Amino acid sequence: MARSLRPHSALRSWPRILICAVAACLGLLSAGCKTQQDALAAAAQMSATAKCLSDYYSALGTILAQTDQLYSLNEAVFSKPYTEANRELMKSNRDEIARRAQLAADFSTLAAIFGKLTGSTASSDVSASALKLQTQIDALASRKESAGEQNELKAALSLLVSAVQQGKEREAARAIDDAAAGLAKLFEKETPAWNSIHTVYTQIAANAAQGLVDKGVVDETPLLKTALDPFGLALSEQARTLNKDLAPAASRQIAQRRQALEDSYSRATADMQKSLDEMARRIHLVALDKPMDFRAPPITVQNVEKWVALIVSF
Repeated sequence: MARSLRPHSALRSWPRILICAVAACLGLLSAGCKTQQDALAAAAQMSATAKCLSDYYSALGTILAQTDQLYSLNEAVFSKPYTEANRELMKSNRDEIARRAQLAADFSTLAAIFGKLTGSTASSDVSASALKLQTQIDALASRKESAGEQNELKAALSLLVSAVQQGKEREAARAIDDAAAGLAKLFEKETPAWNSIHTVYTQIAANAAQGLVDKGVVDETPLLKTALDPFGLALSEQARTLNKDLAPAASRQIAQRRQALEDSYSRATADMQKSLDEMARRIHLVALDKPMDFRAPPITVQNVEKWVALIVSF
């Protein structure tokens, strides 16, 4: 089970006191060289994992954009109404996903600069940034099922602001640790909503494809290439006369491809959760001055990115 999340705003100028707080969380101030190396590795891994999460959300945004187009196609070709209420719901869902993609991207940016910043000691800059993140979390409030996780994030940010202003490194460490771990918890709580988005997409896409096959407007002759390609043979102009005979095979392919899309999404979502859970575990270890087992990002991150590449290729 994951622990708790915090998304982030675009960060430009982070003062030294925040770096101290982060360093305290990751063990940079209280441990030797080995733990410092672990802390830097943890920051890089957290950045990569958060970027992967942002990419995952962006892929969901692509799916919603395609679903919107499918609804319009259904209205134009199959006379299925795309009501104004459904259009507004679609816009709301796309906005929800876009907010989370940005928050995850900002989290990635913050993690990437953990070990690189020096300079200002103005704690007011830290407070302003953290307060801005709290405002961003407020923008997630329309998802009631994750209200508890959102409140935990805001509490972690409030603690961070207070701790940094007062120079309390241990409290700041706890706040950052809770926020990083909470990213996994928020994702887990909201996953059922994103599952429904993908299921609706594959259902509408499959129904539209089948409807076009039924109307006889689909060129099904590519199904014949499996037989001809090994022998260097090509289809003739008369090949389309076989469309009616190929319709059942086309229907089977639609059903098979839909299931493959569902399976691919399910694996990617499970791997995204595993990645977040594993990063939460690693960050917590380093925060406790314990050695980290791995220096590379969770292997499951690569699996998620492959799914993202598949979605954006459509």
